[in-house]
Amino acid sequence: MEEIFHHLYGIMGDTSFIGLVIAISLLLCFVAIPYTTDWMVGSAAGLAGKYWGQHQRTLVINASTNNPELFSMLTSFALLRLGGIANPLGSNFANIYLMYLIAPIFVLLKWAFKGRRQSIRELTRLAKSEKRLIAWHVGMSVMLFLFSSFAYWCLTGTDQFNLLPPSEGRHSAKWLLIGAAVCSGGLAIFVWMELRLKKKRPQLFQDINDDKHDASWSKFIAGTVGLVASTYVMNGLFLAVSEVYQRELVGIFGAAIFAGIHYFVASILTSLPETKVAADNLQHRTAADLNTALAACSYSSSVNLALGVIGTTIAAVLILLGVDYQL
Repeated sequence: MEEIFHHLYGIMGDTSFIGLVIAISLLLCFVAIPYTTDWMVGSAAGLAGKYWGQHQRTLVINASTNNPELFSMLTSFALLRLGGIANPLGSNFANIYLMYLIAPIFVLLKWAFKGRRQSIRELTRLAKSEKRLIAWHVGMSVMLFLFSSFAYWCLTGTDQFNLLPPSEGRHSAKWLLIGAAVCSGGLAIFVWMELRLKKKRPQLFQDINDDKHDASWSKFIAGTVGLVASTYVMNGLFLAVSEVYQRELVGIFGAAIFAGIHYFVASILTSLPETKVAADNLQHRTAADLNTALAACSYSSSVNLALGVIGTTIAAVLILLGVDYQL
């Protein structure tokens, strides 16, 4: 895929290629990812309710939206790049502002435009009555972001808001394994807190609106394949862009452009499924669906952290085996 984009750049030149990059990004953002997400999430929730019980739907809905991060990371491994690990880690940053700022603002503006003032009042009252639930999810999301930030430091040798230095010697197997171990502790804390919440308020996980939940394996597979294909195209596009515009992008991301693009740009694209889940569930205006909307960030961030643990562990093993990987 990377070679195809390089070839297109040679044919089209700078201006037309930038237009192509923008067009593909918009297609991924507003067509490919939203539609395949609907198929995948709705069928995943239906299958979870059918085989594992209604109380597991919140976890499955939000875990299934992490497929783009998973396959983005695996695709980057196939390209002999560790930078794809930055995708799930960066998604924990993107999740916070997308789910807790952009999604609610989008829903409120949509209702305001349609004149649905009663819906706005109902959601506002619900948010006021569920302040502790909101605080729980926001607190968990911030905690998971801090753990993923440590994993990013172990991967790159710097924090995410500084320019990335040259990649040589920055991702030793020792530090990758330390990052995986520390982040495993963060996951354990989240699981413990989540079990306490389920025990205290089981209805939040059982009374979810299930109008669009269809226990269909074919839709789940089609949605997953669509997301995987979108991720494959995205990785090839970003790798080509990082090489074609290396001189310009070094000033923005530092030397390891591919990792920087994954953390700040790819993470937004791969977090769009979670954003859609959050926006859709906010519109139901019930406590259970508010919980699902908030979990689009916290639960997804826990899965992202788990992907970071898996990714850094795999990377450490490959480096110990002598495989030459770059960021």
